[in-house]
Amino acid sequence: MRSTSSRRSAVALLLCGSLLWRPAPPASAEEVASTREPALLLKFAAPDLDDRSARRLLDPIPAVIAEKLRVRWLPVPVEPSGEKTVPGELPVPDDAALRRIAGKVSRASERMDKVETAAASLLLDDAEAECRSYRFTEATRPFLAEIFLRRGILRLWEGKTSDAEALLSRVRALRPEFTPDPALFPPQFLSGWEAARRHAVPEAELLVESLPSGAEIFVDGERRGITPSRIRSKNYAPVRIRVSHPGYKDAETTGQWLPGDTEILRFSLPGDRVARLGELLAAEERAADGGAGPLVDELAAAAGTARIAVLMLEKDRSGEGLHVRLYAGRPSGRNPALLGEKTFPGGKKSAEMTGKWAADALATDGWPKAERLERPWYHSAWFWAVVLSAGVAAALGAGGGGGSDGASGGTVAVNF
Repeated sequence: MRSTSSRRSAVALLLCGSLLWRPAPPASAEEVASTREPALLLKFAAPDLDDRSARRLLDPIPAVIAEKLRVRWLPVPVEPSGEKTVPGELPVPDDAALRRIAGKVSRASERMDKVETAAASLLLDDAEAECRSYRFTEATRPFLAEIFLRRGILRLWEGKTSDAEALLSRVRALRPEFTPDPALFPPQFLSGWEAARRHAVPEAELLVESLPSGAEIFVDGERRGITPSRIRSKNYAPVRIRVSHPGYKDAETTGQWLPGDTEILRFSLPGDRVARLGELLAAEERAADGGAGPLVDELAAAAGTARIAVLMLEKDRSGEGLHVRLYAGRPSGRNPALLGEKTFPGGKKSAEMTGKWAADALATDGWPKAERLERPWYHSAWFWAVVLSAGVAAALGAGGGGGSDGASGGTVAVNF
């Protein structure tokens, strides 16, 4: 029979202990999320605050609150978009389309040679309509210029000189390199062409209106004024026009216009319920029996949760710090309750300070606090460290009392 020495006994005990100890597996993200209650946090910044500064403070707050509360933030409910007239991508005309347009312009020219002005005008209208059904390209611009030129001649025949000059100006805008040959055009046309040269090159002019008025106008992302307003465009390609008003959903349309085109664009802006809620809460006086309550109920139903918090951020009276107000939704159409308001100094720590303050206020209002998942005491590292240390010390003590003479090499054979 063989026995181990005290040194090897201690090593064996240490290995056995390390095999017995298993740390508790951490909870998965799904398990943690399932224990959290769904909630909605709406954040508003006063118009006089810089947008970047406001976002820098407001964006980290949800995560700070979630560290102290057992909540899972839901996305803000998206309501149907505002008026949006954005047609699909206009097709580029193929060879067949270009041949059809060319045929219509050619037949219109033949009718003009026969002084059949009404038939010629109808053919030119048809040709222009087909050109406009396609994306304006270098292939269609010569046809459009020819259509306007033929129409200008027809107006000259009718004695409408000013209309003829306006049409010839559009020809100049579409084909600036074109110069009429005196041998091919009569003096009446050449005189009208010369008069058109004295006019400025026309642009497309659009009157943009909105209900309510006072909305900002953006053309391809560039701010161009406030409704109602006239805007001009030199771009032959499709143009995106968007109007935006605080408290309302944006509305937009996309179209393409030729030099000399005029059109009235009217937008009806539906209210944005989230922005409207911010306006109601920012007001100094709120109705006792209505106000923001029904709107909060609507947002709660859309989000699928009864827990709604609203955080309002504005400058304090001194202009140096930030004043925060916190509201919590109440059921049955009642107005949100003001849980508290506090002024924080500006700086990097403002978001953390605001988030912790908001979490404490919401917890006082009955929101669930975050619970730390404690491991059983027998799974803790300190417990097993103490056990192993005691075991090693006991083994070494037992081995040291055997009176070894130092001749042993580590293994002792005992024969019975």
